[in-house]
Amino acid sequence: MATFKRDLTKNVGVEDLIMLTEVSESSLHENLKIRYKEGLIYTSIGPVLVSMNPYKQLGIYGNDQINLYKGKHEFEIPPHIYSIADKAYRALRSEGENQCIIISGESGAGKTEASKYIMQYIASITGSSTEVERVKKTILESNPLLEAFGNAKTLRNNNSSRFGKYMEIQFNLGGDPEGGKITNYLLEKSRVINQTQGERNFHIFYQLLKGSSEEEKKTYNLLSPDQYHYLTRNASNGCFTVDGIDDQIGFKQTKNAMKVVGIDEPLQKEIFATLSAILLLGNLSFNKSASGNGSVISDKKLANTIASLMGVDATVLESSLVSRQISTGQGARISTYSVPQTVEQAMYARDAFAKATYSKLFDFIVRKINQSIEVKTVGKVIGVLDIYGFEIFENNSFEQFCINYVNETLQQIFIDLTLKTEQEEYVQEGITWIPVEYINNKPCVDLIEKKPIGILSLLDEECLFPEGNDQTMIDKLNKHFSNHTHYSKVERQKNSQFIINHYAGKVFYNIDGFLDKNRDTLFNDLVTLATSSSCALLVEIFKYVPPLEVDPEQEKKNRDKFSKNGFANNAAKTFIPTDKKRPITAGFQFKNQITSLLKSLYSCSPHYVRCIKPNSNMRALEWDQSKCAEQVTYLGLFENLLVRRAGYCYRQTFTKFMRRYYMIGKSTWPKWSGDAEKGVNLLMGELTQEINIKEEIQYGKTKIFIRNPQPLFLLEDKRNKRLNDLATKIGSVWKMYKQRKWYLRTLAAIKIQRTYRGWLLVRECVKLKNQSISIFQNNKERNRQSIKLSKAAFIGDFLSLTRDNYTTAALKREEGPNAVLQLSLNVSKVSRHHKIQKRSLLVTNETIFTISPHKPKKDGSWFAIKRKVPFSAIEKISFSKLSDDFFVIHIINEHDLCLETNKKTVLITLLSNLYSKHLNGKELVFEFKDSIQYRNQKGPSELKFVKVDSIHEKSSNSPQANSPSFTAKAEKNYLKVCVLPGLSAESKSILIEK
Repeated sequence: MATFKRDLTKNVGVEDLIMLTEVSESSLHENLKIRYKEGLIYTSIGPVLVSMNPYKQLGIYGNDQINLYKGKHEFEIPPHIYSIADKAYRALRSEGENQCIIISGESGAGKTEASKYIMQYIASITGSSTEVERVKKTILESNPLLEAFGNAKTLRNNNSSRFGKYMEIQFNLGGDPEGGKITNYLLEKSRVINQTQGERNFHIFYQLLKGSSEEEKKTYNLLSPDQYHYLTRNASNGCFTVDGIDDQIGFKQTKNAMKVVGIDEPLQKEIFATLSAILLLGNLSFNKSASGNGSVISDKKLANTIASLMGVDATVLESSLVSRQISTGQGARISTYSVPQTVEQAMYARDAFAKATYSKLFDFIVRKINQSIEVKTVGKVIGVLDIYGFEIFENNSFEQFCINYVNETLQQIFIDLTLKTEQEEYVQEGITWIPVEYINNKPCVDLIEKKPIGILSLLDEECLFPEGNDQTMIDKLNKHFSNHTHYSKVERQKNSQFIINHYAGKVFYNIDGFLDKNRDTLFNDLVTLATSSSCALLVEIFKYVPPLEVDPEQEKKNRDKFSKNGFANNAAKTFIPTDKKRPITAGFQFKNQITSLLKSLYSCSPHYVRCIKPNSNMRALEWDQSKCAEQVTYLGLFENLLVRRAGYCYRQTFTKFMRRYYMIGKSTWPKWSGDAEKGVNLLMGELTQEINIKEEIQYGKTKIFIRNPQPLFLLEDKRNKRLNDLATKIGSVWKMYKQRKWYLRTLAAIKIQRTYRGWLLVRECVKLKNQSISIFQNNKERNRQSIKLSKAAFIGDFLSLTRDNYTTAALKREEGPNAVLQLSLNVSKVSRHHKIQKRSLLVTNETIFTISPHKPKKDGSWFAIKRKVPFSAIEKISFSKLSDDFFVIHIINEHDLCLETNKKTVLITLLSNLYSKHLNGKELVFEFKDSIQYRNQKGPSELKFVKVDSIHEKSSNSPQANSPSFTAKAEKNYLKVCVLPGLSAESKSILIEK
């Protein structure tokens, strides 16, 4: 942590080589050196990051540093591998384009570690949902798994990648990883059977031997490392341990990674058993057969052990190694012969089987990883290329040739996109430019891959001829390329070497074994043996046929050209068909893979990490000047510096520039539909009024060029501010829209509810109206006013007392907490003296209350309860047959209640419903008579009704103030009611709006 703070505050050299005062190779070297000595391993050349292997932990990686670089531009913060990762991620989110990070450098320069830090950064800054976390964990755990099976100790690097890897991480629209894909290239499978003195086999073998428990060692028949021929071949003392690598811990990490990527325990056991069988295969030795024409396995017990581990028959295993099935003829005339193999041929078959099994096992593990992170949809990706670095050994064979070939192509990409293309772009766009000379390695790439005459093409051609061998191959090379600037032949007594002048220097290649390794031959007998195994893993890896990715047009040409000689076979990578069909060669397969890789890289926006190996001794912070200068030269860093120094840090087409920045200009917002170039000029014209940047900007024919990053920072700041303002405005408009929408929907809901309630009310009113008709029709003459019922009439609360606190409290006090007012209206009561008295009637769910209003008191009371009549005490209700509004409620064992109201129809209808509901369906009894006997406080009394033709208002004693339809006059012991003629008793009630 302290070291990292020092990186930020201590000024050592320049962080960006573009800022060098003196632009020369010596000043570039010196700047890299002084920074490296101070532990500052990262330096930039504009967008290119130069990384130097410190060979120790510097404490500059972790969550604190990740947070520091998150969302920062590379010019705002010191150069770091996190800065490249953040730039790629931000470009993917903002530009919506695929990105790739190309990590290059020689073996031991720190490429694999750089790729792991990039993965770590992306995993840390993205989302944390369950599925995203699973994908991120799988991607991260794939590293130790692939390192265990694909990395080994070499003379130059203790953890050297012996395969190439291109990891693509796919992101969803939210910017979170949703899946990915790993593509592997050219595993160095020859390492399985042979290693140089001081080197090791793949890590997984030592992890298995040292990390397995005693029970596992017994199950897999494991021995000590020095007892395996494949681990001690060409190494007198053996190299079984590596500084800084704990194989026991590594085995635990490998098993855990297997579990994460979906390799369960039973499958793990099959993998470990297969690895043990591969090691034991190397211990198989052969003797001449008794006949002298063939060979036999010398140790039958060992063969039985191998057969048991692989799940095959021991007899078939032996026959597959010491003999070979040859088929002749066609169709029904085909004949098969068993041809004995010599001791040397049997050993060759043994080694080929071991190499093929391990290679296919490695491919299987890559497929399992891909299955666990596979995603069906197509999205934007960030690709990270971690591929073996340039190699120059004492003995360079076919593997080094392929490795250096891919490094040549990657160097060509770097030259194309950073030196050649950039300078050509300036000329095409009409920008004033002084050309910078650079070394173009295109001729060297053509030497290797050009058709029809290239080293790979000649190698494939030579593999077609039965008499073809390494010596005839080198003769062809010397014949065709003797005058090539990048090829040299070796003038020696034994002509077995040739020289290629690569961008990284001259490399002597030993031709011995080139043809055999390119043929990659595995006989049918061994394939049949593997597919007959009881081990499902072995069967699957030998039956799997990977798709062959080639250009369709080129493939058609190849078919037409080689259909007669059987050159092209579209089956599998190393799945061996019959003798009459030849497999594709390793070189052809590798070239197709590299072609596909280049297409992917050219389709992405590239970011570069150029790794430098400071010394060959792997010592912390030691600087080897000559070695570093050599790498700086062949990596083209100085030429890149010259181009970036004289060039422009940013360039973009007018259309894309407008698409990104149009919102910050007053004249280009809210929509620019005119010419993009004119829009850019207007926009930058507004910007130059704020800050003088005319000298920093150049306009090409189709693009704008900005020399320094400051104007770009200003543009980005303005864009971010504008986007924030627009987001705020959009948010406010959206909220207003949502609120308005809610308001309108609320109004609509209220209208719907009101209409629905009105409909329910009408329905209920119709029901009650019909009920009132059933009560009064044909029983009583009707008053013109009483048959007109409004929709609101049946609400019942004519006095609006439902919300009156005192009324509610009084009812609950009298009836209980469940008391609810259902009906309130004014009535006229006939007293014991036959006098008319004003009262009010309150009806609840089970009781009738008569109340007498008075002036409000301090306690809030405004009426007194005069009488309480429970529904259960009502005997019946009596009416006259005339059109009056009198009725008598007969009460059991008490004096009756004689009342009059013009709301009689509503009152009686609602009361009838409440009565029936309270008394469980019991119907209220009604009587209709012209003379009603009832009891008052004084005793028996009577209401007599007389129909008259007219009524004098002055003599009227009617409760009705205007136009009375009846009069009431007290007589001795009864009340005489004179009633005008009403409507027919057959009249029906009708509903009116009010």
